[in-house]
Amino acid sequence: MIKKPHKVAEVLEDGDQLGHLKRMLKKQQALLEQVRKILPDPLKAHCLHARIDAQRLILHTDSAAWSTGLRFHAPHILRELKLLAPNLKQVDIRILLEQDIRPGKNRRSSLSGETATLIRELADGLADPDLRAVFKRLGRSSRDEETG
Repeated sequence: MIKKPHKVAEVLEDGDQLGHLKRMLKKQQALLEQVRKILPDPLKAHCLHARIDAQRLILHTDSAAWSTGLRFHAPHILRELKLLAPNLKQVDIRILLEQDIRPGKNRRSSLSGETATLIRELADGLADPDLRAVFKRLGRSSRDEETG
């Protein structure tokens, strides 16, 4: 006999792991609201996430410019949150980048076909075998070879 699937809401409420994650998220959202109450208006909207890790308050923002503003307000934030979290000692600011502008982990730049040919020709004239091998490998990374 096939069991009836559980509703997602039930799993979130009753499941140990998901319930725990949901409670942690609620705590982090409440912490973020507390931090935003401390910050001046233009900065509030750019403080995107807040969490506590041991003695560190970790704040996430959307750009380097706004991270500077958060760093400027860090001592004030620590003083204000001492009642909520008396063990806090420091504030770390991190920048969240949008997915499409994050640098790729395995992204490899490539050369034009003409440049790759010139590098391979240069490699042929090198006496050092190790250096020649490096230039030969470099000459194989041609944009034209990858697309053509």
